[in-house]
Amino acid sequence: MITAEDEYRHPQADVEGLWGDTIWLSVVDREANIFGIVHFHLTNRGFGRFESLFVIDGVQQQYGNKFPLTKEADKGPWSDGVLTYEVIKPLEEVKATFNGPRYAYELNFKGRWPLFDYADSINGTPFHQSMEAGGHFEQAMHCTGSFEIRGGPCAGETRKIDSWSHRDHSWSARFSHEPAWEPAQQNIKGHYWPSIQLPNRHINIFGSPDPKGKIGGFVSDDSGTKPILGGSCEWLMSDNERDAVAFRYTLEMPDGETIHVRTGQKYGQVKLWIRGENDLENVMDCYEPFFDYEVEETGERGYGVSEYSVHPPWPRWLV
Repeated sequence: MITAEDEYRHPQADVEGLWGDTIWLSVVDREANIFGIVHFHLTNRGFGRFESLFVIDGVQQQYGNKFPLTKEADKGPWSDGVLTYEVIKPLEEVKATFNGPRYAYELNFKGRWPLFDYADSINGTPFHQSMEAGGHFEQAMHCTGSFEIRGGPCAGETRKIDSWSHRDHSWSARFSHEPAWEPAQQNIKGHYWPSIQLPNRHINIFGSPDPKGKIGGFVSDDSGTKPILGGSCEWLMSDNERDAVAFRYTLEMPDGETIHVRTGQKYGQVKLWIRGENDLENVMDCYEPFFDYEVEETGERGYGVSEYSVHPPWPRWLV
């Protein structure tokens, strides 16, 4: 069961290797024309990685920094002096602030509905075994605040942010494994994980093309947060087999209802900065495209992020 203590850094479980908490927040504001992911990896090795990955008026503006942390678990706030994450009210409200040379923001994220503990997935957690020693929860959010643009043709503008959002928080050793000695360049579809944000409900699913893989996810609305039973994903990729063009998701509910959701307009994408302990080696190509969505059965429309991965990561070495 998720408790207030799970909002903070977790001491290492009985597993070897790099351990840490990862935190993910989305910003998808079509009116402001600002789309982004705020991401943290707070490790037990005395450092954290701080990321602010945005598309502003169609232009990527990204920030990443590796900064010292205590090795011991603590309750934050966590900051590198530029990007800061703070828990305001456990299980209900968090805050992210950024003060950079090209842009700045102060954003509050409040829960729209109760969070979902992925351990409550009907068929068990769908994540890799390296996460079994830890935990993972997600929540539909409402993001509000201000976003200041300090560079480019709109320098000096401050835009209001008011949009639905999504967050997750994991603690695990999932980036501790050593990659293959010599991986071949391929384009193998990995996981899919959309946050489908609608006026009266929030839909999430985690799965992969592996027919033996487990499916997890949830639907939140005024009746609460409920796990899904199963589902699948249809992909349309560009010629480079890396950039997603469109998705169609099928979600199966425990009561027999089937939901189909398709993507609409794409507003751009970013890719997470994911490393193990070797800063030069890319260990995962995890993409975050921003889309409109439509529920085929009801006509409901919304927006969100359609995260997916492609394996192996390419390029592997970042020098």
